[in-house]
Amino acid sequence: MKTQFCWQVALVLTVFVANTFAAGNESPTTITVERMCETCAKKIVEKLKKMPEVTGVKTDVKAKTISVTPKANKTLSAKVLWETVEKEGERPVKLEGPSGTFTKKPKS
Repeated sequence: MKTQFCWQVALVLTVFVANTFAAGNESPTTITVERMCETCAKKIVEKLKKMPEVTGVKTDVKAKTISVTPKANKTLSAKVLWETVEKEGERPVKLEGPSGTFTKKPKS
């Protein structure tokens, strides 16, 4: 009886851990820009949130950073993120994410 209970607990924990990792614990991409004001930050957030692969966007105006989190099992294009920030009038100086670290516009 005790062994059966231990196996049931182990199974429940295994399912819980698997679901936790599958539930969108994706690594965010952080973009550092040359300068950024509150108004610009809001515009960038609006643009990035419209991307179908994006689940969340956070900005830190003082640190001049934008953190973009992908949806589960989605990959964000470093080039598209960089270009989106540029189109909103900001100059990215660094992009760090699962696809690598870039200090100039990525090729893909």
